[in-house]
Amino acid sequence: MINLNKVDMAIGKILGKVEVNTIIKRIKGKPLKQTERNYLSRSIRPKLLAARILTQEKLLEKINRPDKSLEKKIIYNLNKYGYTLITIMKLKKQKIIKIEDLIGIIITKQPKPRYIEAIPVILLKNKIDLFKLAEVAFKYNIKNQIGYLVETAIIIAKKLKIKHDLNKILEYLQNNKEKHKEFLGEEKDDLYKNFLIKTTPPRMKKWNLLGRYFDNDFIKNTEAYL
Repeated sequence: MINLNKVDMAIGKILGKVEVNTIIKRIKGKPLKQTERNYLSRSIRPKLLAARILTQEKLLEKINRPDKSLEKKIIYNLNKYGYTLITIMKLKKQKIIKIEDLIGIIITKQPKPRYIEAIPVILLKNKIDLFKLAEVAFKYNIKNQIGYLVETAIIIAKKLKIKHDLNKILEYLQNNKEKHKEFLGEEKDDLYKNFLIKTTPPRMKKWNLLGRYFDNDFIKNTEAYL
C-alpha cells in the first residue's frame, strides 16, 4: 500500500498528493468523486502508463553517464583475479570485491564485451563459492547469463584440459533458467535487437539470450590469460 510519508521527491515530481490520495482510495475500493475520476482518467493513468513504458525501455540506464569509478573498481578487481586489462585510466588501490559479486556487477551494471569475456577466465583461474554464485544469479535475476558463462567456462576447460568444479552449478542454472529473452552485454536499439534475434549463436539462444559471443573467441581469449 502507498504510504504518503514515504513518497520521496522523485515520485512527487510525477504525482501530486491529490493524485496519490486518489490512487490510495482506488486501491482501497472507496468510491471516487467525479473530480477524482477525472484525475484518474486524464492525469494519473497517462502518467503511470508513460512511467511503465520508460521503465520497460530502460531509458534511465541509457541516458546515465558511464560510472568511471565503477569501471576502475572492475578493472582493478579483474587484475587481482588474474585478468589484466590494458587501460589509460589511473588505477588507485580499490576495495576488493568478492569474485561472485564482481560477476554480478559486470553483467548488470557494466556489461561491456571485454568485461563479459573476462568472466569465463576468472571462473577457471579462481576458487569459486558456488552457493554464493547461485545467490548472485537469483538476486539479480541473471541466471541465464551466468549459466551461459559457466557453460562457456566448462567448454573452454574441456578444450584446454583445465580442471574445474562447475558442473553442479551449471546443472542447477539449467534447471532454473528464465524463459524470456534477455541481452548479454549492452542493450541496443530495436533495429539491432531484431538483428540479434536472427543472428544470435545457437548456444546463446538455448539460454534465451541475445548477443554476439562465440565459443572460438572465448577460447582464444582464455588462451592468452592461462
